[in-house]
Amino acid sequence: MNRADMIYDISSIWSTVKEVFPYFDRLQIDWDEQYRTYLEKILLINDEGEFHRLLTEFMESLKDGHTKYFPPAAYRKPKPFVQPDAPSFTFANGVLTIKINEFMQNYAPYVRELLETTPNISLVRLDIRNNIGGNTYHAAKVAELFISGTFQSCRKWTQACNALDIASASQLVRYSEEEIQRGIKDGMFTAEAIDDAKSVMNRTKYKTYTSSHGVENQRAIYEGPLHILISRNTMSAAEDFTAMFKVNKRGTLIGEPTNGSTGTPCMISLRCGGRAQVVSVGYRLLDGTEFIGKGIMPDIEKDADSV
Repeated sequence: MNRADMIYDISSIWSTVKEVFPYFDRLQIDWDEQYRTYLEKILLINDEGEFHRLLTEFMESLKDGHTKYFPPAAYRKPKPFVQPDAPSFTFANGVLTIKINEFMQNYAPYVRELLETTPNISLVRLDIRNNIGGNTYHAAKVAELFISGTFQSCRKWTQACNALDIASASQLVRYSEEEIQRGIKDGMFTAEAIDDAKSVMNRTKYKTYTSSHGVENQRAIYEGPLHILISRNTMSAAEDFTAMFKVNKRGTLIGEPTNGSTGTPCMISLRCGGRAQVVSVGYRLLDGTEFIGKGIMPDIEKDADSV
């Protein structure tokens, strides 16, 4: 590939991150300076493999599990995708264990049938210890079978800058401190407007909302004792699923902290044949607990293999 394509690709990543990444308020680096640093490195190399290594480093500097670079197959360490096993169940001594390894499909009909046709259930165990995620909508449809009515799970936020916000902010931040104080005194603008302009230019102005699921007045199919089995391999939409039970105090989480990585990724196709993804939604539990990069904590901590 030629150098123009290399520059185009890293620039595509840099600009997309700037538009959608929701964690600039906690980033320890200046993203513009990081771009300049890696652009200079790319201008000095002549090896395509080195280029892909640099793009990997560039994305890893954002320190988010849902933000990453995927080199072309020829430059990727062999790690074939293994399709997760289909849902399965066991039933013994009144305990119905339902194992779901992904939420790429809606398995609510499967789970509903088990709940409705299995006699004398004394405990349900939802095993998502190796669930790689998928679509939160599908996860919520399963959760509705165990949580009645409408329910919430996470606080979320996205960048909230439009073209007018950025244009206006760019004018305000050009003023000197002396001009700012004079403008505030004269009523030209407020201190709050200056702070808002700085947040716009720093990409830390966010639109917040709360994720909501379920159906009003809908009764859960099963309201009895419930365990949710989790591990470090519980990730993405499976963590959204875990949060639904955690914040609604429905059931007991057993196992290890989850993976700590979720959020709708923005996909970027690149000229080099690789691709990148950038997380676009920030997450906390409903009570404000941080779990990105940490994992959702179980109520009862056990080694995953001993659950």
